[in-house]
Amino acid sequence: MRKFLVLAALAAAAFAPPPAAAAGFCTAQWAPVCGTKDGGQKTYSNAGCAKADGAEVVGQGPCPEPTPKPAKPPIFCAEVYHPVCAIKDGVRKTYSTDCFAKADGAKIVSDGECP
Repeated sequence: MRKFLVLAALAAAAFAPPPAAAAGFCTAQWAPVCGTKDGGQKTYSNAGCAKADGAEVVGQGPCPEPTPKPAKPPIFCAEVYHPVCAIKDGVRKTYSTDCFAKADGAKIVSDGECP
């Protein structure tokens, strides 16, 4: 009976979180977790560090890297003069072509130079 109690106690201890992690103490143990705090995700070195920072552990291991947005393809414009009047940030400006105006993010308002 004694052996059974000892084995049961050892088994229970093996599945219980370490006391430092349960209490929210940040230790040097490396067992990364993904935590959320203030709407953002952050990788913590262990659950104790996440709890000590006030974060909620949402996954074991590091947080997934965000998927980067694909870069806009480059715009190539011909060096010709066919002016357009366009507006950007509330300011009218003459561009040499509609291509250069669009590449700058301006909205074309008319053909020809701005008055």
